[in-house]
Amino acid sequence: MKSNLPQREQNSKFKIDDLFERIEKLIPKVKFTYFNRTSSGRNSKLFIANPKQQYCLGEDLVVQLDMYDYVGNKKTHGGDFLRPRLFSPELGAAVSGRIEDFNNGSYHIHFPLYWEGNCKVSILLFYPSEGVAALWRSRHSSLGVIGFFGKYEKFGKEAITPCGFKLEEKEGKEICEYIDPVYEEAFYCYKAPDFTCESLNEMKCFDPSASYLTPGEREMFQSSNIAVEIPQALPPIVVSGCNSSNFAPKPKCQMGMGSPFPSGYFYKNIWNPLYCNMTLYRTGDDFMRCLQGKNLFLIGDSTLRQFMMFFTEVVQYFRYHLSGWAGWALSLEALNIGKDLYVSYKRHGFPLEHDTFYYFKEDMYTSRQIDQRAGGKNTIFVITMGQHFRQFPLKLFIKRALNIRRAVENLYLRSPDTKVIIKSENTRELYAPVERQGDFHGYTQYLVLREVFKDLNVGFVDAWDMTVASATASVHPPGITFESILSLTFSFAC
Repeated sequence: MKSNLPQREQNSKFKIDDLFERIEKLIPKVKFTYFNRTSSGRNSKLFIANPKQQYCLGEDLVVQLDMYDYVGNKKTHGGDFLRPRLFSPELGAAVSGRIEDFNNGSYHIHFPLYWEGNCKVSILLFYPSEGVAALWRSRHSSLGVIGFFGKYEKFGKEAITPCGFKLEEKEGKEICEYIDPVYEEAFYCYKAPDFTCESLNEMKCFDPSASYLTPGEREMFQSSNIAVEIPQALPPIVVSGCNSSNFAPKPKCQMGMGSPFPSGYFYKNIWNPLYCNMTLYRTGDDFMRCLQGKNLFLIGDSTLRQFMMFFTEVVQYFRYHLSGWAGWALSLEALNIGKDLYVSYKRHGFPLEHDTFYYFKEDMYTSRQIDQRAGGKNTIFVITMGQHFRQFPLKLFIKRALNIRRAVENLYLRSPDTKVIIKSENTRELYAPVERQGDFHGYTQYLVLREVFKDLNVGFVDAWDMTVASATASVHPPGITFESILSLTFSFAC
């Protein structure tokens, strides 16, 4: 049957479906039966798969993980959501592990050895495979587990109605459609009586306490069952230089470089990308040498608002009347006339998880914000998205990511010397509600971003890898992790 969709829309749908299906193939096809039959971090076992008399710099340490359930039976399928890291506290060193899933309950975790000295292994079972399957089903059982209210305002009067990515048609209820005609992004609100659709001014979210998990499945996500450390009795792991020469020299970090996984490691509390030399940005002078004469556009969520806070409160390029996270949902602009420096922070557009009303008329999708700018050699975009999409089906996120890529491609056609940096989302708090904000949803989105932007001339800041390696559990990474995110971002920008 011939499709009636325009060719561009057909192509877009194909790309969305194709990427979604590739991610879906990673999801274990298992069903929850009894809690005691699910993977138990405490009962599972670790041992070194390639024990050696001497571990040498540049080699891999391979650890085997055998998963068992709560009654001591060996698991017969894979798909557990694990978080492995190798670290050395006294050296300020850490690296993520690469997981090889044999789909029979056993895993090999590959840890590259990038520093000399003592190393410790940590592997956390975040969610069992049965939990992963349940979260995937839950995420795609509706068009979201949070809701929205829109506020209509006219001549001093106001009315509040429900909004969302899709609304049920009801008798006597008219629905306002808010659609971007270029990128086909859309959301909807019930039209308030005696108001026009154009009079929608403010938006907020609310938690309807929606859940698509069964009572039995919820037991897997009790706090005591999340991020359980796999017990171990591994012999000491001491890495020596052996006869290996130093690692090959790396070029300066540049746009368009591919980002492997792991993409780097911490050493002496500094991130070291595997594929390039990162410039350290620590002082106001460091940043000014990079940004003087530049226009910097930060588009995304509060993890980029964190950049703006750094510029106003730490290096103090600008004065701003709010401090901390006050007014984080506001669009912000700052100008340093003496240094010819302009910085703006704007949200990525609907959806935004914000539980008080905020003025959203100035919101535009990231792709539209890119389209508005001419670009040029003195223009830098830093873009992120993810945290506010965890509550919705993955295809909505894929579509948004592909639209941003399309806008960046158009930007490069008119201004090929513009710098665009994509910052992946990062891990967040362990207590975050799993259906709304859990890290498994963030991980699938991280995979999408890596795939969508892998062959485009952008800088890719792998904040996911950084926060896993440093064991950061905060939606706004602190300390050395945030400092490294900043340094890698501006290494690409300058």
